[in-house]
Amino acid sequence: MSEKISPDLIREHGAQLRRITLEDKRAAELAEEVARLNGAVMDAADTRLGFNDDPNRYAAFLAAGARPARGSK
Repeated sequence: MSEKISPDLIREHGAQLRRITLEDKRAAELAEEVARLNGAVMDAADTRLGFNDDPNRYAAFLAAGARPARGSK
């Protein structure tokens, strides 16, 4: 994915899908987390996991590849 996941995108999705309002700081934090998780998912889909792999491998892959940045909760 070449486009950056922005805080604006997170705020828009929160408003439309969950009917919540996010403050700028929290939207920025979530944008980083979503970008990291999305990158791990895309990597798994493109290179490391096959359709017939054990589903537990997917969860393990995400746990290993989508760790929060230092200082994140």
